[in-house]
Amino acid sequence: MRFVNTIWALVSLIFLIAGVAIGVYYQNEIMVWVYALLQGEPALEVTPAPSLSPETSVLEMKLLDTPLPLVFSETLDEPTIQEHLKAGAVVLPLGKTFGEKGNVVITAHSTGTTSFGDYRFAFAKLSELEVGDEFTVRTPKAIYTYRVFGTEIVWPHEVDKLPNNDRSTVTLVTCYPLWTNFKRWLTHGELVNVSYHEP
Repeated sequence: MRFVNTIWALVSLIFLIAGVAIGVYYQNEIMVWVYALLQGEPALEVTPAPSLSPETSVLEMKLLDTPLPLVFSETLDEPTIQEHLKAGAVVLPLGKTFGEKGNVVITAHSTGTTSFGDYRFAFAKLSELEVGDEFTVRTPKAIYTYRVFGTEIVWPHEVDKLPNNDRSTVTLVTCYPLWTNFKRWLTHGELVNVSYHEP
């Protein structure tokens, strides 16, 4: 009987330690999830900026009611990127730009508390974008049209899932499932057209 009690005590201790570790690691995600449970999920919509400068690059796709501003980050520092996400979708500094061979990564929130900013639902419907659908990136110099060729769900550390070849591609990234930060939803698009603005 004492052996059984010892086993139960060890199992309970393991579960306690695991629970604390998970709670510490996913503290922000758990708070967002609890917030969603207590408040009810608000409408998943993007609040557009009051006005966008003609010099602002934007992302346009059928799931967005208004163009989504693009913020070009100069760092991969997580706190800095979180601040950038309050102003729109973030283009990560991975050494590639639109129209070039290689992959550009654009990331945005899918859900979150009001502290995540006006664009916390920017990519809430990203999983509805299907293979064959198109989206555009408008910059001050050109309009780049991309066609979706694949989607997948990966763990946050699986950066090897990003395209790495001579094609000109964009990967749209957001957290998945909604109200969590456990995995990442990737939508891959390949460049199919470039239209340059008149000088």
